[in-house]
Amino acid sequence: MSNNNWGKFTARGSQKVEVLITEIVEEMVALINKVIPEKEYKCLYMLGGYGRGEGGVVIVNGRERPHNNFDLMLVTGEINAEKAAELKQRMDNALIDFIDRVGVGVDTSVISAGKLKSSACRIIWYDMKFGHKLLTGTNDIINNITQFKLKNIPAWDARNLLVNRGTLMIINDLLLETKPLTPEIKKVIIKHTVKSIIGFGDNLLFSLGDYDWSYVEKQKRMQQRQDIDEDFCKLYDDAMNFRFQPNYDPYMELDIKQWLKESRELMKDINLICESRRLHKRKLDWDTYIYTALAHGVKEGGMGLKSWGKKLINYSRTESEFPGHASSSVKLGYKFLGEKGVLPLIFPLIVYNLRNKDYRTIARTYLQVQNFDFIALRRAYLKKWGEHMDTNFNNLITKFDIKL
Repeated sequence: MSNNNWGKFTARGSQKVEVLITEIVEEMVALINKVIPEKEYKCLYMLGGYGRGEGGVVIVNGRERPHNNFDLMLVTGEINAEKAAELKQRMDNALIDFIDRVGVGVDTSVISAGKLKSSACRIIWYDMKFGHKLLTGTNDIINNITQFKLKNIPAWDARNLLVNRGTLMIINDLLLETKPLTPEIKKVIIKHTVKSIIGFGDNLLFSLGDYDWSYVEKQKRMQQRQDIDEDFCKLYDDAMNFRFQPNYDPYMELDIKQWLKESRELMKDINLICESRRLHKRKLDWDTYIYTALAHGVKEGGMGLKSWGKKLINYSRTESEFPGHASSSVKLGYKFLGEKGVLPLIFPLIVYNLRNKDYRTIARTYLQVQNFDFIALRRAYLKKWGEHMDTNFNNLITKFDIKL
């Protein structure tokens, strides 16, 4: 496929940086094709910001440079997990020196065409279908997938987007607890917070029926809404501008701890609004949240055979019983949701340092923490997060030499 068809990679970059990124992508494709001949796969997609044509551009020594990681997905014929892991390793190994030289990370993934075609709709797939670039191969596969529509995204998946991004705030707390506030650490915290704010705003737009795959469109939609806290709208708008054209200077001058505190208070309110809509509970508060969310877990995913099969598997694998007194639906929900279903429900307790004793007892039982020490709870949450939700988290704690 000719790179003339790739179009723009950035939302606000100049023609000069577009040429630079095109050359970078051409080299990436060439390096991958050296180790994985085109006959071994069907197509190679670019996802994420640059795949949408909305990637970020940062100015370094007076020159525009790409800021975000590149996100590549290789689509293959029918292969097993072992072969997929081998192909991913080949890609990663081929790009090691390139990443060091270019100074921008590359996230890779491998999926078979069959698995992609049969995947249930999630935000990641909806975003991909409407915001991707085909780097090599043909676009027949994605064009023929019909289930990747906004209306098919389950509410819990949008909630997971918020939790995924919001956990970066918990990682910020860990960095502040364990590391001196050097300029490097400060920049990491700023980047994490901006990502979190966008994740919260995206989930809010989803909850209000106003989500879109495009960052540019989401920014416009948030600006146009009259029913959202003005301070949060400003926070989201600033975060989006940073995403398109990162400028750390104004943030570096802030009292970072105070900025984090103020941002978190706004995000806490947004989180509750989103969850009250997801759980169909108009008067929701953080004291009753965990019980409402667990009870909702009984019917989450629908009542079909496949959903019930998954719930029963989770039930058999969940070793701990629900601590304390609660309705049978709460106790069943605790077991039916499994590791990946309960962990996002523990998130608000950890990120907002909530004081509700019952909520903490549930978190302690689930996280297998013996005492009420909040630092121990936070570390146990992040350990589980790295195991079940985000394997890239382990790279971060290795990079900063953090022991959980």
